[in-house]
Amino acid sequence: MGRFSHYELRTTDVDAARAFYADLFGPSFWQGCVSVTELPRQAAARGAPAHWLGHIAVDDVVGAMLHFVERGATPLGPAPRGGVGERAVLRDPNGALVGLTSTSAALTDDRVAWHVLCARDEAAAYRTYADLFGWASRGVADLGAERGRHVEFAWGAHSEAVGSISNLAGRPHVHPQWLFFFPTEDLDASLARVRDSGGLTLPTFRTGDGGLVTPCDDPQGAAFALIQSAAR
Repeated sequence: MGRFSHYELRTTDVDAARAFYADLFGPSFWQGCVSVTELPRQAAARGAPAHWLGHIAVDDVVGAMLHFVERGATPLGPAPRGGVGERAVLRDPNGALVGLTSTSAALTDDRVAWHVLCARDEAAAYRTYADLFGWASRGVADLGAERGRHVEFAWGAHSEAVGSISNLAGRPHVHPQWLFFFPTEDLDASLARVRDSGGLTLPTFRTGDGGLVTPCDDPQGAAFALIQSAAR
């Protein structure tokens, strides 16, 4: 509990999105903790684009939602009633969408290699998530004008870093959001597949440990990132 356990693509064309990611990552991509659904009608009417929505596993969805609201989050969609398999969707205090679920995570599932929250105030956003879900800081890094400040976090005191919370949403054309990083063994080949399928790829950058990361949009406009680990 207290970690992302499900990743839901909410999109404008379910069949096309399913085929795109299956071609990019293989037919088993849509098993387990990853799913695809149609973008909710109300969200589409408000002009919301296709997007990935991560769900954090909690023991009590209703209780966690209320604590989140106390810290400035806004609940969206139907109110949860409690029970097994319950979910809730909120806009966090920074404006990023996040889900809560009573379904726990599979600890062996490594479908998502890294998580980045684009917030306006990385320190305040980290405190909110750490207080609610028990996340632990793994250090603070200032990566410069283009890549911003980051608080790295782990799911708990005794686990390794799994992502960072940044101040990137304070920049022009960057809105508050969770960005999920999917691993690839051949970044160049994966980027070619994204572009050939009508997706968008942004400039690649190198991580502190020598890995390579490229932010992308899928053909329906949902943002994600590709990450290739450093050679061992």
